[in-house]
Amino acid sequence: DAFESETGRKVTLQNVLIQLRKCVAHPYLFNGVEPEPFEIGDHIVDASGKLCLLDKLLSFLYAGGHRVLLFSQMTQLLDILQDYMDYRGYSYERLDGSVRGEERHLAIKNFGQQPIFVSTRAGGVGMNLTAADTVIFTDSDFNPQNDLQAIARAHRIGQHKPVKIIRLIGRDTVEEIIYRRAASKLRLTNAIVEGGQFALGAPKPQGAADLQLSEILKFGLDKLLSSEGSTIQDVELENILGETKGGKWVMDTVLPCEEETEEEDKDTENHMYVYEGKDYSKEPSTEDKKAFDQLLDLEKALAEETSNEGRALRNKANTLLSGLREQSTRRKHLLSAEELEARRKKRQEAAAKRARLMEEKKKAKAEAEHKKKMAWWEENHYTSTCLPSEDSDSEKEFEEDEAGLNVDLDYKDADLNCIKYVMGDVTHPKAEEEDAIIVHCLDDSGRWGKGGLFTALEARSSQPRKIYEMAGKMKDLELGGTLLFPIDDKKSRKKGRDLLALIVAQHRDRSNNLSGIKLSALEKGLKKIYLAAKKRNATVHLPRIGYATKGFNWYGTERLIRKYLATQGIPTLIYYFPRNKGSSSASQPYSSSTADSKP
Repeated sequence: DAFESETGRKVTLQNVLIQLRKCVAHPYLFNGVEPEPFEIGDHIVDASGKLCLLDKLLSFLYAGGHRVLLFSQMTQLLDILQDYMDYRGYSYERLDGSVRGEERHLAIKNFGQQPIFVSTRAGGVGMNLTAADTVIFTDSDFNPQNDLQAIARAHRIGQHKPVKIIRLIGRDTVEEIIYRRAASKLRLTNAIVEGGQFALGAPKPQGAADLQLSEILKFGLDKLLSSEGSTIQDVELENILGETKGGKWVMDTVLPCEEETEEEDKDTENHMYVYEGKDYSKEPSTEDKKAFDQLLDLEKALAEETSNEGRALRNKANTLLSGLREQSTRRKHLLSAEELEARRKKRQEAAAKRARLMEEKKKAKAEAEHKKKMAWWEENHYTSTCLPSEDSDSEKEFEEDEAGLNVDLDYKDADLNCIKYVMGDVTHPKAEEEDAIIVHCLDDSGRWGKGGLFTALEARSSQPRKIYEMAGKMKDLELGGTLLFPIDDKKSRKKGRDLLALIVAQHRDRSNNLSGIKLSALEKGLKKIYLAAKKRNATVHLPRIGYATKGFNWYGTERLIRKYLATQGIPTLIYYFPRNKGSSSASQPYSSSTADSKP
C-alpha cells in the first residue's frame, strides 16, 4: 500500500526500510524464520551472507592477535552476534544503552583482556578503547557523525597502533544508498566547514539530489532474481585488508599526488551515485522499475490463487518468498474446478475423521480421569492452583496477538519488545505498581529442593513449598503444568502483588534420576504465563534458567522466552544474581507482614 502513491506515507516507508535492512543483516531478525526446535549450530552463520563474511573475518583477525570493536544499531542483531560468539568460543564484552555505570566500567576494563568487544551505537560514546586496532560496522547509519563517534573510540590519546576500519555493506541493497548518502553528507560538511560557509544558504553538490524514500527502497530490485550464489569463501582477506604483523596492521605510507587527489575528489563529488556505469542520483533504473512491477504482480497473483483454493496462508509476509521458491523449483500445474473440489472434499473428510477420533479418545480418557481426580480432591479438601491448559480460544487469541504485533510493530519501538537483563535477586522483583510474576522451573516429584532459588523462595514466603508439596501429593504436577499463587505472606510491596509461577519442566523417575529441562514443557508453561500476565497486566521476572549447567540449551530457552513473552508485549526481565551479595537490592522497600520482623 505504501507504494501505491508517489509520495507514500513516510512512517510506512520507514517501516519498509527497516525491514529491508533487517533482511540484509540476518533473516532471524524476523519472528518465525528460525526453524524449531531452537538449537544453536552452523545454521546461524549460513543463514546470513553478512555473518558468513564476518565469521571468516573474525577468524582471520583472531589468528592475527587483533582486538576488534564491533558496532551495530540493532540490539536484536547483537543478540544473534552474541549467540554466534558463544558458539564459536570467542570471549567478548557487550555494551549497549541499558548497561549501568558500574558494569560499563567493568566491561571497558575487561576489554584489555578480551579479543572481541560488542557494542551498540549508544554504548560507543564517551569511552577510551585504544586497545582496539580494528573497527567493524555491521550496518551503517544515516547520520555519518554517529559512525565517526564510534570510530573515535579507538582514535583516542594514547593510540600508537594503526587502526583499520571495516564496513560490511550488502551489494545491490538499500545499504548502498544509505552509505552513499552518508558519504555525501560528510563531503558537504567538510566543504562548508573548510570554506567557512556556515549560512543556511550554503551551496549543495549536484550529486546530492533529493531522492524519494520510495525510490530508495526500489534500488537493486533488478539484481534480486538474477543474483548468483555467494563467493564469500573465495575472498582473500589478507589481499583486501593488508598485511599484519605481531597483532598490528602494516600501513603503506604512500603519498598521492595533489593533482590526482583533486581529480578524484571532483569525480566523487559529481558521480557519487554512479554505480556500474549507471547514475542513480535522479531516479531508479528502468530495470529496477520492471523488477518491482513484476514482484507486485506476482504477489497479487499468488494472493488470488490461494483465495480461489480456499486456503489462506498464516503469514502473509511469506507469500512472496514462497511463490518465488515454487516458481524456481517446479512448474505450476493448474487444476481444474473438479480437481479442486475433489481435493477440498478429501481434505475435509480426512480432517473431520482425525478430529472425530481424537475427540472421542480425549473425551473418554479425560472424563474418567477427571471424575476420579475431582472426587479425590474433594475428599481431601484440595483446590488446585494450576493454570488451565491452553484451549483453542486461548491459542487463537495468542496467534492473533502475535500477528497483530508483527504487523503493527513500529521500527522505533523494536527494542521495547526485547528481554531486559538485570543484576539482582529475582525473589524481590524490580517492579513498580504493577503485579509481578516470578517464574521458577522444577520437576514433577513434589519434593522441594535445597539451596539456590529454592532456599531464597522459602525465605521470601512459606507458600511455595507448602503448595508445591501438596500438589505433588494430589497428583497435580504434570509436565507443562504451571502453579500460580501469591507470595506476599511474609514480605509485600506497598502497591502491586508478587506472584510465583512454578513450571513443571523436569521429570524425576523412580530411581531419583532427574532429567534436564524439557523445552516442550517449558513452552507450554510460558504460554500459560503469557495469558495470565496479559489478564493481570503484570510483568514477568525469570532467573537465568540453567546457569552453569553443563549441556543446557540456553539458546533455545532464550528464544522461547522472547517468542511467548517479550515479543508479545509482556515486560520480561531476566536476573543474574550478583557475585557480591551485598550489591543486591530491590527496587522498592518491602514491608513485613509479621509482627516480630524488622521493618
